[in-house]
Amino acid sequence: MSKSYIAFVLIACLACTSIAGCKPAPQQTQDVEVVVQQVKSFPYRGSARFVGRLNASSDVKILARVKAKIESVHFSEGKEIKSGSVLFKLNDDELQASRKQSEAEVSRSESALNAADKNYRRGQELAPDGYISSSELDALEAKLQEAQSALASAKAKLDNAKVDLSYATIEAPISGKIGRSIYSVGDVVSPESGALTTIVSTNDMEVPFFVSEKIYWRMAKKFTQARAKMPRAQRRDEVVIKIALDKDDIYPHEGKITFVSNRVDPKTGTMEVRATIPNPDGMLKPGQYVNIIVEEPAEVATVMIPQSAVQSDQQGEFVMVVDEQQKVNRQNVRLGERVDVMVIVNNGLENGDTIVIQGVQRIRSGQKVNPVKAKAPSAPKQEG
Repeated sequence: MSKSYIAFVLIACLACTSIAGCKPAPQQTQDVEVVVQQVKSFPYRGSARFVGRLNASSDVKILARVKAKIESVHFSEGKEIKSGSVLFKLNDDELQASRKQSEAEVSRSESALNAADKNYRRGQELAPDGYISSSELDALEAKLQEAQSALASAKAKLDNAKVDLSYATIEAPISGKIGRSIYSVGDVVSPESGALTTIVSTNDMEVPFFVSEKIYWRMAKKFTQARAKMPRAQRRDEVVIKIALDKDDIYPHEGKITFVSNRVDPKTGTMEVRATIPNPDGMLKPGQYVNIIVEEPAEVATVMIPQSAVQSDQQGEFVMVVDEQQKVNRQNVRLGERVDVMVIVNNGLENGDTIVIQGVQRIRSGQKVNPVKAKAPSAPKQEG
């Protein structure tokens, strides 16, 4: 082996050693910076919205109970009236004559009864001595009973005549706003004529709506849970009913539920609910469509987190929680309704937990992070 070849090998080895010695040391990976926030509870009153149409709590048709001519009309159309106010006066000449005829029939029946009674008493006196037979006495007793029945029938007819006469004056059965008069003075009306006018009670309005069985079950369960969390002195047994003519136009008076159907319609999977709304100013009118807002009785402290913190995959929804060693771990959560930019957490988190709200896409479970605290969240805006 030549000296020149040995020298070449030595030079090559020295060059390799030099190159290896100059290789830079590996740099340490920096922790990913993420924005974090502590989990908090906020006052929250659960609610649900439905659509319904207002009805008058009382909507009465005014009918004629007897056949007669209208003599006078005693109301102004579209005005408020009081219960007992006179609405129509009907001609009562025939009704008066019928009553007098019934009174005369009662008088005749009373006379006939007196005569039958005297004859029967006389027969009772004569029968023991054999002056009349037992069959004749039985006949006198039968005539007495017939006279008694005739008098009772005559008195019943007189009562009916008096009732018919009272129908000649038609009064308002309820207070409320009266509609237009369908008939005028001089028209002959009868029970077959239909409604003479209508009265709607405007002090309270009724609004029916339909709730699916799933929503009803969820609301009933939430109401029970919310009521259990409330201080005993603040507990209420009723939900709060509000209505809105537009999304943000809330009517100032609250109502209450007055009827819940005792069964679910198998065809629609819904059940009927009715609420009553005060209408002291007369602002509400029958036939209006409104949004019905059903609210829980009171606000309850509820865990909420920003929606930006939530991720989802095949296993469900989850958030990344930062522990004391600044490592992140997956935490599955069960969520509820969205409230403004927040979402309710029904299960999986507690007050004081630290979660990642920004940068969740750049981290994985078990990774160490550099947490930067975000500004404390403010209470979310809840729709009324």
